[in-house]
Amino acid sequence: MIGVFSKTTDSNFVEALGLAGMDFIILDQEHGPIHNETLHNHVRAARVSDMKAIVRVKGVDANAIGAALDSGADGVQVPNVETAEQALMAVNAARFYPKGNRGVCRFVKAANFGSTPKSDYFHNANNKMVILQVEGKEGIANLDEILKVEGYDILFIGPYDLSQSLGIPGQIDHPDMKDLMQKVANQVKKKGKKLGTFADSVESAKYLLSLEFEYLAYSVDINIFLEAAIKIRKSLIKKK
Repeated sequence: MIGVFSKTTDSNFVEALGLAGMDFIILDQEHGPIHNETLHNHVRAARVSDMKAIVRVKGVDANAIGAALDSGADGVQVPNVETAEQALMAVNAARFYPKGNRGVCRFVKAANFGSTPKSDYFHNANNKMVILQVEGKEGIANLDEILKVEGYDILFIGPYDLSQSLGIPGQIDHPDMKDLMQKVANQVKKKGKKLGTFADSVESAKYLLSLEFEYLAYSVDINIFLEAAIKIRKSLIKKK
């Protein structure tokens, strides 16, 4: 699956990415300006363009996780997971009984404002994607224990925060980072979990796909637009 992080407040950008054929979009509430009202419109835009909407919440917060899923999103991505206890908290917040302890309200967009039969809603809600994001030394050190937790679908490695924890902030193509990503990939695959991560260059994306990262977020919508605009301008302005 190939997708994009989104920091826009304009749902037309979201719809356009779906029309471009992206598999998913990560609507970013951790580092982006997306509030819940905008989030609902973004999820709608993803749905009409046949693209999965994943919401990255601010952290391991039960209310934020529940609200994100109430919007009708196809999944939730939880950043800064460092321990098995936090992983379990995230899963519990994202799943209804018997798989978790998510707060219950069926009069939400995810349940078509109460028109979806209760049994259907609770069953389908427990099939939404849950992605746990590990992005620091502590999370990597506790990876074996995190991988033992049941109930989540993808383990996502956040390369930028991980590079900072290694003392090489932003150098996500550094040899030390590549070695660590390879080790993590092997460790996760042995446990049968799916892998996810982020890339901001085609070369890096191809390398990560070769390591069998199955859920790859490529760059950010606003930056993709910016880079395209720069490229167009440069191609049209003659060098003096």
